[in-house]
This record gives sequence, C-alpha cells and structure tokens, in this order.
Amino acid sequence: MKRLKTFLICSSFVIFFTCGITAQSDNETCLSCHEDTELTGLNHLGNEISMFVSLDSLNNSVHAGFACVDCHMDLDGADDYPHGEELAKVDCATCHDDVNDIFMSSAHGSAQADNENAPTCSSCHGSHDILSDSDPAAKTSKKQLPYTCSACHHKQVLTNDPDVKLTDSFDRYMRGIHAEGISKGIGSAASCDDCHGIHDLKPASNIQSKVHKMNIPKTCSKCHNDIFIQYSKGIHGKALAAGILDSPNCSDCHGEHEILGVGDPDSPVNAAHLSDYVCGRCHNDPALAEKYGLGKDRFTSYQDTYHGLAIRGGSVKAASCISCHKAHDILPSTNPASSISLANRTETCQKCHIGANDAFAQSYTHKSAEDQFGGINDIIRLVYIIMIVLVIGGMLVHNLIILGRYLHEKNKAMKAAKSVQRFSGNMVFQHMVVTISFIILVVTGFALKYPNAWWVSILNFFGMFESARSVIHRIAAILLVYISIHHMLYLLFTKSGKKTLRDIFPTWKDLTEIKQNILYHLKLSEKKPEFGFYDYTMKAEYWALVWGTFVMVFTGTVLWFPTFYTSFLPAWIVTVSETIHLYEAWLATLAIAVFHFFFVMFHPEQYPMSFTWLSGKMTVSEMKHHHAGWYKEEFGEKADASDDSSQKEEEHPA
Repeated sequence: MKRLKTFLICSSFVIFFTCGITAQSDNETCLSCHEDTELTGLNHLGNEISMFVSLDSLNNSVHAGFACVDCHMDLDGADDYPHGEELAKVDCATCHDDVNDIFMSSAHGSAQADNENAPTCSSCHGSHDILSDSDPAAKTSKKQLPYTCSACHHKQVLTNDPDVKLTDSFDRYMRGIHAEGISKGIGSAASCDDCHGIHDLKPASNIQSKVHKMNIPKTCSKCHNDIFIQYSKGIHGKALAAGILDSPNCSDCHGEHEILGVGDPDSPVNAAHLSDYVCGRCHNDPALAEKYGLGKDRFTSYQDTYHGLAIRGGSVKAASCISCHKAHDILPSTNPASSISLANRTETCQKCHIGANDAFAQSYTHKSAEDQFGGINDIIRLVYIIMIVLVIGGMLVHNLIILGRYLHEKNKAMKAAKSVQRFSGNMVFQHMVVTISFIILVVTGFALKYPNAWWVSILNFFGMFESARSVIHRIAAILLVYISIHHMLYLLFTKSGKKTLRDIFPTWKDLTEIKQNILYHLKLSEKKPEFGFYDYTMKAEYWALVWGTFVMVFTGTVLWFPTFYTSFLPAWIVTVSETIHLYEAWLATLAIAVFHFFFVMFHPEQYPMSFTWLSGKMTVSEMKHHHAGWYKEEFGEKADASDDSSQKEEEHPA
C-alpha cells in the first residue's frame, strides 16, 4: 500500500510538471510573434487592434499556467505557424458553462444575436489580463467596475446603438454618494453590479430585472434593509407590492444613478426641494389625483401655508412633507399608527412646536378652512375682498378727482400764457401712434411671457386669450412699422423734418451740457446749461427709440416668420431672437417708465403732466427756462422776459 501511494504521488507530479512544460512550450511558440508590441490585426468589426500579449499580465492573471490553445482551441495540434488571420471565437463556456447559460439569457447575452457591438466576456473581464474580482486592479472589482461599464454607458461614447440606454449613467453615478463611498474605501458602497446584477443583468422593463420598478426596493434592501422594512409597511410600498406602478419606489424619490445625500443642496430629497420636486410631482398631478381619489388641493394648500411659503423662500428648517408624514413609513391618517392620525398628530407637531396642543394641531391640515370650520373663513375672505374693492377703489377715485383738477388748471394756465408751436400736428400724430402701438406691444408681449401674472387674468376675463393676443400684438407691430416708415419719409422729404434731424443729432456740445447740468443740480456750479431745441435727454431717448425699434422689428419678424429666416440663417437665430426680443422689451419699458415718464409727468416742474405731447405747444416761459439756447435762436440774445408775463420765471432748470 505504501508503494502504491508513493507511485501515485510521483505520477501526479510528473504529469503536472510535464503539462506545465508543454503549456510553457506552446506559449513560447505563440509569443514568438505576439510579444511584438507593434503587432496588429483586425477584430470582428474590422477595426485594427493590437495583438500584443504581455507574458507578465498572462502569468499574473487567473489563467496563469494555461496554454494559449486551451482557449484558442482551433490551434490545438497545429504545426503551421504563423497561423491564419481568422481564428475561431474563444468560447469561455467550455469551462464556464454554468455562467454562460445565465449570461446568454441576460440583456448583454441576448443582444449578441443581432448586435455586433454587444459586450462579450472579454468586454468586462479583459482577455489575457483577467484578474480575480477581489483584486483592486481587476476590471470587475468594485472600484473599477463603473469605469468598465462606462465603455458603453458614457455620454462621450458616440453610438446610435438602440441597446445602449442612459448613455450618461456613468457621469451621473460618479457624482453620486455611492461612487463617493467607493472612492473612500467603503466596501459596502454600491457599484454597478450590486444593483443591476452580474451575469444575469436584465433590462429594467423585464419583471425579472433587479432594477424593474417593482424590484428596486428589494434590490436596495441589500444595503438599506431597515429602510426597506419601513417602506414596505408604508402606503407607497404596499401599493407598489400590489402592482400599482404609479406608486413611487426608491429611485423615484432619490434618483437612479446620481443619488445624493439628503444634506446635499442638489439632492431631490433635500429639504429645499423635497416638497416641490419629489412629493409634488405626484400629489400635484391632477390625473393621478383623479385616478386614485387624492385631494386635488393637497399640495397647493400646503404651499399656501407658512411652511410651504418658507420652504419656497429658501428655508431648510420649515416643515416639509416628511416632517409630518415621515419619509418611508408613510401611512394614511386613518391608520392609528400614522404620524398624522388624530391620536399622533399633536405629538408630531410638538417635534417643532414645543407645547403644541390638540387645537393647534387641528389648525394646520390640508383641508380648506371652509370645510374644516363651517365656511367662516370663506365669509371673512369675501368681506375683505369687498372692503378692498370699495376702500381702495374709493381712494383711487378720490385722488383721480384731485389730479383731474390740477390737470385742468395747468392746461388752462398754459392756454392763457403766451406759447410757441414746438411740434407740428404731424409730429404730434407720429408720437401718438408710437405711444399707442408701444403700450399695446408691451402689454400683449409680456402677457405671452408671463401668462400667470395677475393682470393677465384680467385680460383673459375680457377675452384676450392667446388667439386674440397674438393678432393684436401683430397689428400693433405693423402699426409701429408703418409709423417708423412715415417718420423716415418725414425726416428726409420735408423741411421741418430735415431741421428736426439736424437738431436732434448728437453733438460734442451735449457732453458739455451733461456735465453742466449734473454739476448744477449737485450745487457745485451756478451756471445752468442753455439747451437748444432738444436737450441731451431727449436726444438719448430718441436714438434709443430708433435703435430699439430696429432691433424689435427684426427679431419680431424672425419670430413671426421663423421658417423663412432659418432657410438662409443659422438655427440659433430663432432662440437668440427670442432672448433679444424679451430683454430689449424690458429695456425699453423700464427706460420709458424711469426716464421718459419722469420728464413728462413726475418732474417737479412738469407735474402732473406736460401737455406738449398733446398740443404740440410750449409756453415761452418754459421755453426760456429750459431751452434757453432755442429761445435765443428764436427771439435773440436780448429778448425781454415779458414775452410771457402771465408766468413767473423759475430758477431751477428741468
């Protein structure tokens, strides 16, 4: 027996040693060519690839000691080298048949039937340098696996492959808390295969997939089991388990790949975003509310409370949805264990409001005050609305009566005073048309951009919906174009128009007058500027109007006829025109409100309004006072102040 044992041991040693020598000998034959770092060949896609094989990598891999022909079996017994260019595909199933059966039923394996880009074993594991998963340098190790998967699932991978979904998943995952955990060496942090599986990976649409809508909670439970238990007891978990796919699972709230910590300001479950972007996505959806009998005003009623307003104002301490309803074990108020049941509601409020009692807890619910307190709040609201209309409306009427008297007195005084014709009837007409078209364009334009503004609802009440608004806006635009052409013809072909163009053209003198006017009003100089027919403010407004009209007409026609302009201009012309049209409108509107209205209505010497824009006339007193240069041109250097005896001269220039 002892001799037999010795014989078997020696025989095994000889066989093993001989096989090793044979493998080494076979490999040396292959490496006589494949150790050349410049050796290349074509892969199955016809792309040139390196055929170099590193002996060190092979010897350090899990296949160390294997002969090349153990994998490249069609070369076994061959003695004609170099071999042919086309070899049989390596079949890992020869050894790993159990894994291969699983893999071929997976999303990756199934794709091989009709997709030449589908991943193979070597796509993930490597070829001659395959390392054990436990080796940190392995392509399939926890730390390296995301980079391996990114070979396909990366937004920089230019592919039209219909089998590759979520091409930016790698970038999103790397920004998430799981990737951060792996980089810090936390072994429990999830890598790709922890959620998707390894060889049995299936698409999310497959009910057997670990990332199928109904299976995600169970997948997450491998690490977050305590939370999974809470979720399973809650209304969302129970609904999902019952097959209601509208019910949220983990990824619906936390995200899929870019999962961030609760404290991260970019996380959807951060206190600043939770109510609006997570809970509100379902509970503010009219279709879901109708489908499942949810209160249609639940979300909006929260937004109108202090808590909702504070959250929208940037608070991260005010109560969000989970402050009252909890995060995972959410239960309906009818459940005795619910945090918002009658038995527990006060205790829930006391988490923030120390000393809160039952009455306090009942005052903050999603029910409207009318339903909860018998309509008293509705009565109070109605009383206040009536009071506001009567009181503020009465104040407005009262002040308009006073303003009307002052307007009448000023107009009467101006008619009694000696005056000059500053603007012809033609120019008054032009200004009136510009005014009307401008106001209509502003109102109808901003109504499109800001449809939820309170004043737009008033327009809607009178029938100005989009169909009417768009027509009115275009009519006003045509009116503006007409008056612009009319004005250009006036400037070029009439005597008064040519003089207007000369007078309103900027000169170097304007810079001096700006300086003089500012110094005078700062009481740093006693010298008043002697403005001509147009002062620098009028010139600035005029040329701003010219430029603004040109910009608005051009961008407006681009937006009116986008197909025409994009036939010979780049595609971005439409988007850029939208931006310019909006901000040029804001610039023009604010300039009129802040600058033009000041000099026409709110200037102390013009209040409540200058009537020149209506009558075209200006008193000689105002002419001498504000347009001294023009006054001297008309009446001479020694003109007598008695030209307007009905008005006392003021000492403050406009």
